[in-house]
Amino acid sequence: MRKFFSILFNITLSFVIIVSLLYIISTAQTRNNPNYIPSVLGFTPLTVVSASMSPGIETGDMVIIRKGNKNIKTGDIITYTLENMLVTHRVKNVSDTDAAEVFITQGDANSIPDYKTVERSSILGRYVFKIPMGGYIKASLRGLPGILILIGLILISVMIEVLNYTAARLDKVKNLVDHQMFFSKQGL
Repeated sequence: MRKFFSILFNITLSFVIIVSLLYIISTAQTRNNPNYIPSVLGFTPLTVVSASMSPGIETGDMVIIRKGNKNIKTGDIITYTLENMLVTHRVKNVSDTDAAEVFITQGDANSIPDYKTVERSSILGRYVFKIPMGGYIKASLRGLPGILILIGLILISVMIEVLNYTAARLDKVKNLVDHQMFFSKQGL
């Protein structure tokens, strides 16, 4: 049972560390240029603030998008800029106008398409995967309290690993002593 909790804790801690690193890198990138949308190796973490893509993507999830606007097709989930906001919706249709190729988008939870079409130049990237509740975790790790929580979780993880290692070594020593005592008694 102890091993199960150790594994569960390590998975949770790894999840929190990944989200934290994404947050730290993106914060460092935007500090110098607030209008810059950060990315790590071409991937951008974004927090979902509406339920327009529910049930697949919920409010508070962190979506990871791959930057770029090439090879977008019907059915893809894209993130684009609309009136100084970022929107993540599904492409319902692609059409060519005289001026440019435009994309008709719609949130999965919405009954009608979005009121504005999206030009390729407005597309930031394509959805790759989500981290459930990752946006909430990212928000809770802001500032000094978040850093202290993260350091505390890492220290607890190290302590659990040391205790597990120590318990395993003690079991080995106990088995060795029991084994030697058994053979000592046999020799008498």
